[in-house]
Amino acid sequence: MPAVGIIVNPESGRDIRRLVAKATFVSNYAKIDTIKRFLYGLNITNSVDEVVFMPDFYGISLDIISDIKDDVKFKLSTLDMRVENTADDTINASKYMIESGVDVIVSAGGDGTLRAVYKGAGDKVPILGLSLGTNNVLGALYEPTVLGMMLGFLLKENKAISNVVERIKTIKLFVNNEFKNLALVDLTFMSGWYVGARAIWDEYSLRYAFISKGELGDIGIPSIASLIRPITFQDDLGLMVKFGLGKIKVAATLAPGLVKEVFIDGISILKLGQEVHLPSGSYVIAFDGEKEMVVNSKDEAMVRIDRDGPLLVSIPKSLNYINSYYREEMGELRWAKKY
Repeated sequence: MPAVGIIVNPESGRDIRRLVAKATFVSNYAKIDTIKRFLYGLNITNSVDEVVFMPDFYGISLDIISDIKDDVKFKLSTLDMRVENTADDTINASKYMIESGVDVIVSAGGDGTLRAVYKGAGDKVPILGLSLGTNNVLGALYEPTVLGMMLGFLLKENKAISNVVERIKTIKLFVNNEFKNLALVDLTFMSGWYVGARAIWDEYSLRYAFISKGELGDIGIPSIASLIRPITFQDDLGLMVKFGLGKIKVAATLAPGLVKEVFIDGISILKLGQEVHLPSGSYVIAFDGEKEMVVNSKDEAMVRIDRDGPLLVSIPKSLNYINSYYREEMGELRWAKKY
């Protein structure tokens, strides 16, 4: 039977946007409750033999296992690995899960968490995003019990999960002709000389943004694209936004409860594989909403959007697939117990 890996980011939902915006603080108790509900939904499908967790600094995974080990049919375990409470924990855990033979990895956190899972797992297995972060474009904002049942169905019915995954895009950064890092949803250049607080919340520092997805309902930098040129993961293109005093002004939702007027000097539609060289300058660069590195005026920065990202489980596709399955069965209740 299939195995599922679950990575709960112990630091998701805790950044500065809790202070400068109205974002909800995601406590460890909330994370435990969310994952327990997901597992109860998964359990009812009788489709999984084992669920393996990434261990964490706060003992979230151990608390989950202790609470529900007698209520579920599948084996619960944690990886035997050292944790340092950094993003490397997620990257390493994803690698170990692939080596252990999991069929899917559940990324419980924000967009940055899922990006770290991809760095470790690559495209070897599908990834299901479970929203526990601040800005969630990749994660699913659905009741976790339903998502657990959905995943169980997809794994049980001849591994139907292969029919509902989408290979999403990557936004790659090259500095001085050397690959440095990638984003999955948005890569943003801001004026500055040091990283400081990792979250983006100051609209006046924005200089350039590269976006792979931005639809109404998205939050953060992608919300800007949703208002000027919506773009989906299915579109074989990307969007470049140049910020500055121009003819365009939008009210962007940079974080929960944080709506700022953003001035735009111009936008460009980018083809996949198109290379864009940035004007020289000192920039702080954010990947999927998190500032991580700095380039100076002597560096040459280049950005390229490709379709070589993770295999993301599409929730709309999954639910439509399940609906179609039952319609084709002419109403037969395959999961119903007959008495």
